[in-house]
Amino acid sequence: MMQGPKKVVSVLLVLVVLSAGSLDYWGYSQTFYREPGVWMDVVAGTADAPGQYRIGVIDTAYFLARHTHLALRHMLAVLDVIAGMIAVFTLFLILRRSPVYRRASRAAEWFGAASFVVLVQFYVAWLLWYQKPETLPTAAMLSLALLLVTVRLPDALGTMVRVAGLLLLAVAQGFVRADVAFALHVGIFLVCLTPAGREFALPRWVQAGTSLVAVMLAMGIQYWLMRRVYPQATYGHTRVVQLFLNLRSPEKFIPFVLFMAPVAWTAVMLRQRRYERGPAEMGIFTAAVIFLGMWVTVGRIEEVRIFLPFALALAPLTVELAMQRFLPATEVVPR
Repeated sequence: MMQGPKKVVSVLLVLVVLSAGSLDYWGYSQTFYREPGVWMDVVAGTADAPGQYRIGVIDTAYFLARHTHLALRHMLAVLDVIAGMIAVFTLFLILRRSPVYRRASRAAEWFGAASFVVLVQFYVAWLLWYQKPETLPTAAMLSLALLLVTVRLPDALGTMVRVAGLLLLAVAQGFVRADVAFALHVGIFLVCLTPAGREFALPRWVQAGTSLVAVMLAMGIQYWLMRRVYPQATYGHTRVVQLFLNLRSPEKFIPFVLFMAPVAWTAVMLRQRRYERGPAEMGIFTAAVIFLGMWVTVGRIEEVRIFLPFALALAPLTVELAMQRFLPATEVVPR
């Protein structure tokens, strides 16, 4: 009897993350040797905005480096490997628990698992393009939040665990990239207002209220960092609004188009409305669209690693749609 792909895929995902971690380390090392004091301005509170507001990863790495006698660049690489493992295995768990995957034949499971590995490898390959320490930790927190809105836990204690987990992740994300937490929970809240909102793991209005509180927490942390903790941080010579600069530079769209191709395909499949998808998946897709608008407006469009956490979080949805689109109907029905 054909065995499931779980063990093989787990080994492949470990190899992908470790390989990315090795390249990640050398990327950090090259940055350090070019500029030995890099990242210390964030620790000292003298960096430019918006980097100064994203203290979560660098301050954590600095604290751990001091107490483990490792260099800061070593600890940043270690945190990236840990975050990468959390992200890819959490997303693989979400895929395996999805109705489409659970109904699939064994051969269809292999197709879905292989597609997931290919997507992970494709997205992680862009990690070093304008490398930043917050990318993989953000992906890990985003994947854990997606897990909490996907997986149903019994009784009131399960509800409390999910609510507390989502709020704790929103607080942590507020110190890493508050804009990600904002987009995520606005997207989930908007889906709660539709009929699909009744199918969240949490009751619709509990989920809506939790997401509203999470948005306020993220915005509050961002405001506190900007106005109270680091009021001296400015954007210097960098323009806050990058939209017109992006539009005036067609060459910047080359990495954008390459990186966003799977996401664009996912959007096209969703528009056809005949494929099954869950409310959590629609929530993360809505959040990704919101974040995409924020990115092209105030971010440099060629820095595709900005969108990498959302692209990874969309991988289970992309795979489920591919299984329904490319496999015969008999392969994705109950066995």
